[in-house]
Amino acid sequence: MNSGYSTISSTYLNDQLTDFVDYVYSFYGDKKDALYPLFNVDTDKQVDKVDILSATYDYLHEVNKRNDEYFTWGDGDSLDRERVRDILVIKYGYDKEYYGGSVLWEDFQNEL
Repeated sequence: MNSGYSTISSTYLNDQLTDFVDYVYSFYGDKKDALYPLFNVDTDKQVDKVDILSATYDYLHEVNKRNDEYFTWGDGDSLDRERVRDILVIKYGYDKEYYGGSVLWEDFQNEL
């Protein structure tokens, strides 16, 4: 029966998520090659893939919750990366110097 939804394999989604986490990590977490090394202000730990994955989950949850045309998943593009970075700053305690305003503090303040 055709439900009207396209079929996307879980393998494809997993690969896309893994690629996105690697992409974000290459900007903020790779110890030797990060363009903008991102550190936790309390622990001085550089961002890792676990926190990136958690922030990505928070971002996707917000996209689903809002369900509007202005806050969408862009298939792992640079805006998605910047939004995940801002969630890392707001919710996970990473350096506020890197906050770029792509998500608002109010969007996640109830979750702190």
